[in-house]
Amino acid sequence: MQVFSSWSERQAHLTRWALLLGWLGLIVSLLLPGVDPWPFDLDRCGPLLECHAREGNQIFWGLVVPSGLLILVALSHEVWRRICPLAFVSQLFRALHWQRTVPGKGGRREVVKIEADSWLGQHHVQLQWSLFIAGLSLRLLVVNSSPFGLGLFLALTVAAALAVGWAYGGKAWCQYFCPMAPVQAVVTGPRSLLGSPAHLETTSRITQSMCRTIGEQGKLQSACVACQAPCIDIDSERAYWQTFSGKKGLAWAWASYPGLVLAFFLLIRAAGPGGIDYLRSGLWAYDARAIDQIAQPLVLGGWNTLLPRWFTMPALLVLGGVLSVALFGALERWLRSGLAGLPAERAAAVAGHRTRLAATFLAVNIFFWFADPSLGLLGPRGGQLIRSLVLVVSGMWLYRGWSRDKATYTRESTSASLRKQLEKLVPEMGDLLDGRSLAELSPGEVFTLAKVLPSQISQTKRGIYREVLSDLFGSGRLDRAASLVQLEELRQSLNLKEEDHHAAVRELSVSDPRILQLDHRQREIRSLRQEAAAEAIEDLLETTGLGDLSAALADGDHSDRLERIRQEYALDEASWSELLASFGPASSFARERAEEQLQQVRDRLAARQALAQAAAGEALLRPLLPVIDRELVSLFVTVAPSLQPFAAEDPLVERFHGLLPHVPEGVLTQLRRQDRERWAPASAGVPAPLDPLPDPAEVLDGLWRDPDPDTALWTLWVQDQRDPARAAALRREPRVGLPSSAALDRLRSGEGLALGGRLRRLLEVPLMAGLSPAALINMLHWGEERQLQNGEVLFSVGDTPDTVAILLEGRCEVRRPSASDGGLEVMARIHSGEPIGEVSFLVDHPRRAAVRAIDGPATVLVFESSEFEQLLQQSSEFNRGLLHILALRLENSYGKLGTTNAPR
Repeated sequence: MQVFSSWSERQAHLTRWALLLGWLGLIVSLLLPGVDPWPFDLDRCGPLLECHAREGNQIFWGLVVPSGLLILVALSHEVWRRICPLAFVSQLFRALHWQRTVPGKGGRREVVKIEADSWLGQHHVQLQWSLFIAGLSLRLLVVNSSPFGLGLFLALTVAAALAVGWAYGGKAWCQYFCPMAPVQAVVTGPRSLLGSPAHLETTSRITQSMCRTIGEQGKLQSACVACQAPCIDIDSERAYWQTFSGKKGLAWAWASYPGLVLAFFLLIRAAGPGGIDYLRSGLWAYDARAIDQIAQPLVLGGWNTLLPRWFTMPALLVLGGVLSVALFGALERWLRSGLAGLPAERAAAVAGHRTRLAATFLAVNIFFWFADPSLGLLGPRGGQLIRSLVLVVSGMWLYRGWSRDKATYTRESTSASLRKQLEKLVPEMGDLLDGRSLAELSPGEVFTLAKVLPSQISQTKRGIYREVLSDLFGSGRLDRAASLVQLEELRQSLNLKEEDHHAAVRELSVSDPRILQLDHRQREIRSLRQEAAAEAIEDLLETTGLGDLSAALADGDHSDRLERIRQEYALDEASWSELLASFGPASSFARERAEEQLQQVRDRLAARQALAQAAAGEALLRPLLPVIDRELVSLFVTVAPSLQPFAAEDPLVERFHGLLPHVPEGVLTQLRRQDRERWAPASAGVPAPLDPLPDPAEVLDGLWRDPDPDTALWTLWVQDQRDPARAAALRREPRVGLPSSAALDRLRSGEGLALGGRLRRLLEVPLMAGLSPAALINMLHWGEERQLQNGEVLFSVGDTPDTVAILLEGRCEVRRPSASDGGLEVMARIHSGEPIGEVSFLVDHPRRAAVRAIDGPATVLVFESSEFEQLLQQSSEFNRGLLHILALRLENSYGKLGTTNAPR
């Protein structure tokens, strides 16, 4: 399930802004007297309480905090971790590139990261849990019912998040300082009930609540700087198992949480009248006596402690935590005794895991037994409904996690890497999948499939094992010391021996020595930072249109941007050099980019074929073919240089040459003008078909988004006549960021195309057969249509060549002065679609012949010389058609003169 991790980042960003503004508004309402905009009436304080009239305390403690916990329980940590206002605030300086930097290795400035072996990296859970207990104590003593105290508390929290975000890179506030972070870890456990299994979701590199951003190309990309590894935002279950032991303070925090929750609510209940109703009604949020009673003794059940509340309340909170730790310690020992049949280490791990699940289940239900996120507005039944929902959801979560262990997670994680390697062998596996896809197989079935791979690909099995090992090593999911044991099942499935494992490790150490020199945590950090930096570099290359990094490194501005990427993701020299090398001319990135470009070429060729087939019966589609031809020229000019680093026998190059037979001759002619050898005819043989071809209607939908508004105009006009329903859908689809025109706007508004009839007539003229919509529309805008009666003269001998005409309908004859009698004799006849007077225009001399209409009326399109010259400059299709006609006329003239006078 990827519902929450795949939630749109733009929507999440808007949600963060809304929550932050609400948070700031709440702070203002608490700090400023008279500002209390909340729509709740306070009429619940009786004579037993001295109440204030501010609603902000109940809004925050009674609604915001329980709702956040309810999201964690009922939905997933993936939601809250992406929308938390404090997490958003802490990233302000990162967004502005104003974070604190220090000189790193090699003298380069680096954003400060909290190192795992630093004091804070090792003891942050103890710090956070201490802050959590301090916060609970402050609630009990002051801020629970003091509007100004709560406002000041929240304002200082925002300031702290800002300061930490400036001082340290990544989500340092969330990972190392926020008191709620351990609570989120406790409530989430291995994974929320509706959380996505990050170790199985291999369709995206951005998982769960992983840090992400929108690149300049509008693509979602990772923003992870590996501020903590393992990270709950990337894979909560991996973080759970890898920090299960050895994470200082986490075990104590987990076991103490139920006791702290229970002690906290019991202390509130003891401090005020009304028992449980005092809690569920939210009256404690209006009790103005709390701040005045800090120095007074705490009375519990009629027993006077004789000690001030500022001492007894924190002490009793801690005592509740200590008793809780003792209770769950006893539970863990009891569970371990019931697992005597398992090895001691395995029994201890299972008992510890189940004890933590039980602690979470109990703590969550204790909390909602006392708290009502509806603020009592839904009545007693509403509160009970919420408690029942929490009980059911937490019970399902407990049931699912009860039988899981680290070995199960490791097996599933290994199966995900194995699945990726097997995907490369799907054609070779034939009928082994029985019509199913690899994505549909369970982890157990993936291992079974590996067992029955055909014997003829035994060498491939060793390669599969090596690639799985490399994937697990590189991502930090596998420790070198434990790899031999943890991958035993995979070796058995592939029928490999320990020697094969050691051979694979040696091969990996040769190809990448650092993959074995670093421990699993360091490898995970390197992998996460390199992946995020790689996406940022890809975005830079796509934005700038550069093919590889050599040009970017040579440019000052681009080089500075690369340095900011290196600095932001804190990559050391070795990791950065390794990453830059992966963007070389023959790198995997270059290959992926070339594959994408070839796929684009193939798709446009298929689109052109589909449109050409449809245009054979629909003349209105014909002008759209030159539009696709221009796209093909641009695509081929882009893809050809990117293939140069690859060998001639490389599958990419072979695919490229396999596409050339499908390229229209006009496109090849343009390309050959640039490089004749590269675009030489393909070798003999029948080219592979481009099937399946797309529906012409889908091709038209794509052309609607063409940058040229005339192409969009033509597309919409054609769809109006082919499929009015589809045309209506295009009208509803905005052309965001694309230019428009007055004619297009009128057509979109429902008006007809005024030029429609004249455009149809142009399509019947052979000279216009290869013109694009823009060229056809320009001809009508620049040309003047004239009607000539039979015998009417268009040009006379001696006229200035300031116009050129094209015969649309009828016939004309060309007459020149006769050398014998001085009269005019017929030299040629002009038919529909041919130009008139173009020779005089091109050589710029007075007209030497007269032209008149014959055999009835004629229609001509007359261009002023400047407009005709503009048409020649803007329409290559018109130029080719005009040159073709001139060549035919010249050939006919030489034929009449005799072959002896013909040029050789």
